[in-house]
Amino acid sequence: MGGALPVDARIAVVANDAIGNFVVATPLLQMLRATFAPCAIHYYGGNRTSELESASDLMDARFPLHGSSVQDSARHILASVAEGRPYHLVVNNEWTPFAKAMTALLSGPDTWVVGPCLNESRGDLPFADDEVGRLAADEHWVSESLTERFPFLSSAFIGEIFCRLAYLKGPIPAYRVPQDAPTCAACEVVIAPSASLPEKLWPAAKWLETLRWLRAKGVSVGLVGAKPGDQKHFWKGSDVEESLLAEDLAIDLRGSMTLPQVVGLLDQAKVALGVDNGILHLAAATKAETVGLFRRGIHRLWASPSPRLSVLTHGEGETVADIPLDCVKECLLNAI
Repeated sequence: MGGALPVDARIAVVANDAIGNFVVATPLLQMLRATFAPCAIHYYGGNRTSELESASDLMDARFPLHGSSVQDSARHILASVAEGRPYHLVVNNEWTPFAKAMTALLSGPDTWVVGPCLNESRGDLPFADDEVGRLAADEHWVSESLTERFPFLSSAFIGEIFCRLAYLKGPIPAYRVPQDAPTCAACEVVIAPSASLPEKLWPAAKWLETLRWLRAKGVSVGLVGAKPGDQKHFWKGSDVEESLLAEDLAIDLRGSMTLPQVVGLLDQAKVALGVDNGILHLAAATKAETVGLFRRGIHRLWASPSPRLSVLTHGEGETVADIPLDCVKECLLNAI
């Protein structure tokens, strides 16, 4: 509840291994390091973000909690505890039953815990009885009134919420993700049309018209995302991507680079355009002007406060598919 930790404290951070979840955790990792230095930060993420985790200087060790078997995860954690080295602080950014159970395993009897965790009776460990605990228990983080109900928040941005739930004070740092030189030539515009949910998508017809308009202007466009096989299995929007490639409107760069190299490609671009997905969060960590298409309400929680991010959303009773083409073109025109 805001108290001090021992010198050389050991801190564990549990997070989903979606790219966006890693990126929004980087302000928290920076503030933990600054507040409790010298400390050791161990990150329990997963396979999908392993390239970013292993190249990041924000953690001292990492374990693929998501993507490993439950047995391997439990064995790894219990071995650490058996060595008499429980963590002083465990911060869990995930709300799944699995993450709650693993957070409990990571915790010793004197461990401070931030976020959901099982108690000794295998129910939910209660949140603190204060304004921070009430924020943790609140189920309406996307509401317009969030900052009115919790005045210690300066925004409804999830990156700030994670930091304040850990009682961290001061300005929220910008995203910080590792980058490497891309393996291809720079593209003026980088696009990422796919997402985890169908309601995040923008229609193929609008993507086609946008890229035809960019081609008429002589603008080079690169398409990034997962390998086509993985994309069809895990993500929505493969039909959009294939329709763009069928007309040769973009260079297909999907799965051809590591995630730090994708960050490098985005950093060299004039503008990145995408729906609410991990690539968009990576773009918001770079120098590129970024245009993001968000679901209304969700934009308050998940849109980075970066001054280079233009947030476009739909009107009341509409969907992402209704975001006007002209609004997207105007944002792109201002950037290119």
